[in-house]
Amino acid sequence: MTRSWWSKLLLLVFFTGLSCVYVYPTIANLDLATTKFPFKQKINLGLDLQGGLYMVLGADFNKVFKEVITRDAASLQDRAKEKGIELTSVKTVTEGLPADDPHIAVEFNPAKRDELYNLIKNEFWRFRLADEKPGRFEVGIARDYRVEVRERTINQSIEVIRNRIDEFGVAEPSIASQGTDRLVVELPGVREIDRAKDLIGRTAKLEFKIVNDKAMGPAQVAELVAEIEKTNNLSYKEGQKFSEYVKKVNDFAKGKIPEGNEISFERTKNAAGQETSRIPYLLFSKTEVTGDELSDASVQFDQENRRPYVAFSLKPRGATQFEKLTGDHIQERLAIVLDNIVHSAPVIQTRIGGGHGQITLGRGDGDAVMKEAKDLAIVLRAGALPAQLEFLEQRVVGPSLGQDSINKGAFAAFIGAIAVFIFIAFYYRGSGLIAAFSLLLNVLFVLAILVGLEATLTLPGIAGIALTVGIAVDSNVVIYERIREELRLGKKAHGAIEAGFQKAFRTILDANVTNAAAAIVLLMYGTGPIKGFAVTMLIGIVTTLFTAVFVCRLIFDAYLRRMEIKGQESISI
Repeated sequence: MTRSWWSKLLLLVFFTGLSCVYVYPTIANLDLATTKFPFKQKINLGLDLQGGLYMVLGADFNKVFKEVITRDAASLQDRAKEKGIELTSVKTVTEGLPADDPHIAVEFNPAKRDELYNLIKNEFWRFRLADEKPGRFEVGIARDYRVEVRERTINQSIEVIRNRIDEFGVAEPSIASQGTDRLVVELPGVREIDRAKDLIGRTAKLEFKIVNDKAMGPAQVAELVAEIEKTNNLSYKEGQKFSEYVKKVNDFAKGKIPEGNEISFERTKNAAGQETSRIPYLLFSKTEVTGDELSDASVQFDQENRRPYVAFSLKPRGATQFEKLTGDHIQERLAIVLDNIVHSAPVIQTRIGGGHGQITLGRGDGDAVMKEAKDLAIVLRAGALPAQLEFLEQRVVGPSLGQDSINKGAFAAFIGAIAVFIFIAFYYRGSGLIAAFSLLLNVLFVLAILVGLEATLTLPGIAGIALTVGIAVDSNVVIYERIREELRLGKKAHGAIEAGFQKAFRTILDANVTNAAAAIVLLMYGTGPIKGFAVTMLIGIVTTLFTAVFVCRLIFDAYLRRMEIKGQESISI
């Protein structure tokens, strides 16, 4: 055997051993809280496998649209007054109109008709002129803006619910929009319906707090938290209640931070909802302004600097409080805290009066900054413009039903795999056994990657694993039939295997890329279990290419070497 072959074998043994370590806690059903096994992580099971709570919530947009148009009508009054346009009456009209399409009746001096019309056209694009009479406009919400309001309200609701569910301690929740006015929430492992409904239905808690950089700089706070974690063996893992972790940090920090201060954290997560970083802040505990005083927040664009920023407005009482707060703390950082999580901490550049302010975001890629601005606006609105959520449907999937799904799904996959193994062993003889061994490694690698990525396995996911076995067999069939063809052309065993693998690779790659494209579409546009199927399919495609080409070829090389030693000239295929 060549040095290259032994290197490849060591690589295969390493991956196989590592995969066994990853999969063992799940296969052996270890109790992670008490086991002494060094690796403590299992495959996350979806709602259909471990049971839990499934809810469909509907958003009441009637109230949202009414609040939007009423707030914009107040802005129109202010702007008209500044322009010297006298409005004799501005009132909301709902009689005889659809519940989700309220209008504003604006009465004015007919001589100012053109000035008012131009003002609405140029500055209030969110309005549409629904009716006009001498000295009277009736305006509604523009169709494009209605779509925007619906999208941002749904996104805001998802943000609020996600924060609440994090506190509920659910490791792999699924929250997705359904249609234009519904949300689907799946909470695996949750049985307490009333508590979950109360947790989700509460209004988000928004606070503005000053960062106490004078007492401790960012680096000092980070060192203190690291010291607390190390000294007290404290850590946070996904699925635990983050509020409990924060409480323990602050309990251990007493006497080490100034009185009247607290440590809070900014958390960033990836697309899969997993925490990627955690930044500690030392904040004054006193809250000067809360989200109850916020009236709106939206993304605006600075034409001069060509950068997006977040503009927000406050109610009169909040405007007074905010002006005093910002005036007293110029050049200090102001933390925007939602549900005790810091979402941003911009530096106060000047006293912010009039109830209006803006948050300038950091430099970076334009698309990334725009996304950050939109996300921050959603967070700010979370406490100011909540949609009324109605629980339209709820059902509990029992753990016994979930276990039954696991048993039957695993049994079906096992029977299917055994049938495939028997067929290929009978049809391809010795080479079929090599393919069967590679298929077993394929399934092992898929399960190990699911554990490593902390992905959620659903019932369709089990079907995806079974389908992966079929796809992998298809790859082996393509290779083996090509080897048979080369043998029929008169090539020796070594040459036939070499040509078989080389000429079949392009076909295998093409077929798997096609399957991957379909799986990516399912992953992007599917929801819940459909995504679970897509994830296992994508993982299976990668492992199939590895086992069908790399592993099988490695074993065939050893097989050929054994043939040479024994003086055999034909291979069992």
